[in-house]
Amino acid sequence: MSVIYPGNYVAQLNAYRDQGVVALPGVEFYRLVGALVLNPDNDSVTDISGTLTAGTYTPQVLSPDLRQDDKPRKDKPLVIPTGAVVYRTAISAPGVQEATVAGTGTIALETLGVNAPTSATLTAEADGFFAADGVSSALNSIVDGSAVSTSVDTTVEVTTSVDYVAALKPSAGATRNSPSAILVEVCYYLPAPAPGYDDVSIPYAVEAGQGY
Repeated sequence: MSVIYPGNYVAQLNAYRDQGVVALPGVEFYRLVGALVLNPDNDSVTDISGTLTAGTYTPQVLSPDLRQDDKPRKDKPLVIPTGAVVYRTAISAPGVQEATVAGTGTIALETLGVNAPTSATLTAEADGFFAADGVSSALNSIVDGSAVSTSVDTTVEVTTSVDYVAALKPSAGATRNSPSAILVEVCYYLPAPAPGYDDVSIPYAVEAGQGY
């Protein structure tokens, strides 16, 4: 796990490396992004027909290794650590469409503990696709003291109400090989550890007779 400080916060946080940022003294902020990949041509959560059936799934933090046959770093479950305070969740579904277009299908993020943000729920539009911007929960206050941290490591779960397939709107000008996935974002913070040697200048002991 690594932490980025304001002076070198020049890129997106790396969820696979559990990378956080210290934006307030004593607090480390994290942004994890997981995915349910809908692609029958590669490893995915779809069945043999390429359909993601209605049910509950565990999003994966995807490995930076894109090869399917030889992946030294495996995908890993999206897990919120003990002691975390979740203050925002979000869902989007690029390239995902209802298997039977009705405009009523939902994708819901399960509640992540006491006083966590209201679960984000994404609802399909009339054409069976989802809004490009997705949906996010109301932002919980991070300073009023009302939030409660998780008491155990919590695995993030997503529930789909109907069957979904990988598809793209023709107007997008994309091909079937373009990515299709349900993307989940969870933002939380943890208390920073107590001070260590790097935070102070402690003089080294000097033995008798030592000196210049």
